[in-house]
Amino acid sequence: MAYISLYRKYRAQDFEELMGQSHVTVTLRNAIQQGRLAHAYLFCGPRGTGKTSTARLLAKALNCEQGPTPNPCKECRFCRAIQEGNCVDVVEMDAASETSIDDVRTSIIENAKYPPMEARYKIYIIDEVHDLSAKAFDALLKTIEEPPAHVIFILATTEFHRVPPTIRSRCQRFDFHRGTIADITRRLQQVLEQEGLQAEPAALHLVARAADGSWRDALTALEQVIAFSEEGRITPQTVYNALGMLEDETLMQLTDALLERDAGRVLQLLEGQMLLGREPRVFAESLIQHWRALIQAALHAQDKSGAYDPTQWSAMIEQARRAGAPRLLAWWEQMAGALSEMRASGSPRAILELYLLRLASEPLVAPQPVAPAPQSAAPVAQAAAPTPTPRAAQPTTPAPASPAPSAPTDGATELPIDPATANRLWQQRVEELVQRSPIGGMHLRGSRIELDGEFVRLVMPTQLGYEYFKQQARRETNLMNEVRAALGMPNAAVQLAYSSEARAEEPPPPPPVVEPPVLEGDALADALMEALNGHEVEEEV
Repeated sequence: MAYISLYRKYRAQDFEELMGQSHVTVTLRNAIQQGRLAHAYLFCGPRGTGKTSTARLLAKALNCEQGPTPNPCKECRFCRAIQEGNCVDVVEMDAASETSIDDVRTSIIENAKYPPMEARYKIYIIDEVHDLSAKAFDALLKTIEEPPAHVIFILATTEFHRVPPTIRSRCQRFDFHRGTIADITRRLQQVLEQEGLQAEPAALHLVARAADGSWRDALTALEQVIAFSEEGRITPQTVYNALGMLEDETLMQLTDALLERDAGRVLQLLEGQMLLGREPRVFAESLIQHWRALIQAALHAQDKSGAYDPTQWSAMIEQARRAGAPRLLAWWEQMAGALSEMRASGSPRAILELYLLRLASEPLVAPQPVAPAPQSAAPVAQAAAPTPTPRAAQPTTPAPASPAPSAPTDGATELPIDPATANRLWQQRVEELVQRSPIGGMHLRGSRIELDGEFVRLVMPTQLGYEYFKQQARRETNLMNEVRAALGMPNAAVQLAYSSEARAEEPPPPPPVVEPPVLEGDALADALMEALNGHEVEEEV
């Protein structure tokens, strides 16, 4: 007998065996038992969650010789024929390859009017229904709206939003859920027991994580791991090598190297993974998933998904606290951009190395409290500038008892760069930002820099631009980092403001409005005559 893949061999044969979709199976079984069958069903959900299997189970329950019954016998000729895909009255149509109006007319519309040849119901299962063309949907609409009594439609899709509303409104909709890691792990253990194999719990846990909620993907990955394993024993390292996954320990080490700004260590870890055959895109995706988990650890301090063991999760919590959520969010965003570039690049590894070196070389900026907008120059210097210190004297000259005449007298330290240079550097950076992010860059056009020691104010030209960056903490943090990088002041305290809060270069007051004199009597008549180009107005007698 030919070998059968695990996901086909262990496909659910009745509603009891369908795992993780109790809300669907209970509703369908009650509807069958009560005789409240709909003429069209729409099954929605991610891939590998049991949509097509449920459609076949429903067909078996309706056409079983003992039915319609919520518990098909699985032994009669109709149950066996549907299970093997040989029932002439159960038509499975793949909309991904049969998309045109002619396919729909030939396969469904012209045949639906005829009664079933052998079974009780003629059932049409249309998989990936969202791939049908607009004309095909239009042709199918009337038949789905008022089908013959012996016809039932079951539509399955992974992209519900692409199904026209006219079709959706005529179907009963069922949403299929992703499987949890715990449920998928139990299912994998059951399959291994029936196959006579053994695996460490941590290994099955990794396979369930890689499946991302898909029952079919989990069985496909398990089959690959079984083929790679030796002596029928599956270990976590077997899973890592068979599926090309990055070890959690490697992701932890690389994140630590980025936090320590150890670029050499980053490249060493990347080189080791490339020698093992890891794809750069997979590497980037794994980093994103790891940083996503770290953000969850920083915010929730508990693993709600059950994806990590307690020891690993504790280490991730500690690493998340050292990194901080804002930095992880910035890394996540930059690596997502790198992933987009890698998909279109002929050298994805070079793109990955470039972005990792940027992250490892970014300046270490201590978190600064946000100071309130100053009302005058003196409060700004007192609140934001460090304590003034006199200039260092020459070695042969004793230190003066009072500050030198050239020292600042307003309480602020000497500026590292002059305002004109700062604004020139900032305008150059703005033009670069326009190319990278057109929306944010356009808001920054016309902005200016104000310096007061180590305190920097970025004055926005409009309140709309100010609110755009204030709306999300990530945008504001990235903008402040851009200001520091442009000015070469990594430790500067940056504050965002808009022009109505500016304290320098106030626009000149508008000229006073001169009210026209009020004219009466002869003066009014003279003004009218002048306005009429000297034409006199004759008085009525």
